[in-house]
Amino acid sequence: MNEKNEINRSYEILDGDDDVLLLGKATFTVGRFKELVARKFDYILFSIEAADKESRKKSIYYWMQSLSINEETTIQVGEINWSSPPEGIDGQILKIGAKGWQKGKLKIEINKNFQSGETQTSIKFCPDEPLEPKSPLDDIRQSEEYKKLSNNN
Repeated sequence: MNEKNEINRSYEILDGDDDVLLLGKATFTVGRFKELVARKFDYILFSIEAADKESRKKSIYYWMQSLSINEETTIQVGEINWSSPPEGIDGQILKIGAKGWQKGKLKIEINKNFQSGETQTSIKFCPDEPLEPKSPLDDIRQSEEYKKLSNNN
């Protein structure tokens, strides 16, 4: 697959916290992985925070809480965004109710809001090969009206 196609792949947000991720040899539920990623991100931002003032000045958080352009101009930070490489990360997903593992690419995005202190983690997945192509008629076939009509015939 060429680089342009790799970057333009269609990713879906993984919101099933009980689905399972396989990265290398490590497995995580989606929910647990999001927790660990957010915790690690916060740890990196605040890890050098210590009791003395000089240590605090070495933390990423200290340097990122505002942007001093010159002596008169300082801009307070709103949020920091981090994302994995645009080509994605090799991984597999086992979704609840699926028949097996699905190989594909993962993208991870982290957003740290400095005003609220909240850290949001988003995980997206793009399968290497779609399981089954979705028909535009699938939604119609699942409707109650269609089921009634097909039972009457």
